[in-house]
Amino acid sequence: MSTIRTMKISMAWVSIAWTACYLAFGLIPGLGPVAMPYVLHMNVPMENIFTVGNFTGGLIVWNLVVAAGVALAGFLSNIIKA
Repeated sequence: MSTIRTMKISMAWVSIAWTACYLAFGLIPGLGPVAMPYVLHMNVPMENIFTVGNFTGGLIVWNLVVAAGVALAGFLSNIIKA
């Protein structure tokens, strides 16, 4: 499988996961305060952080992180031969 195809698939996956999690935390009342100590391993106050800007910014940041990780994995797999 090519690195570009793997990057596209992984970015689609992280977009779906980000959207599902954002909707779950935004639409299910009480989920944030219950789940955050387990998700972030710390108590974070859950105020009204669910905005279009936060959603878009998080989506962009997570896609960039995943793209960089897949690109690094592809680069290393091309350099390191068995």
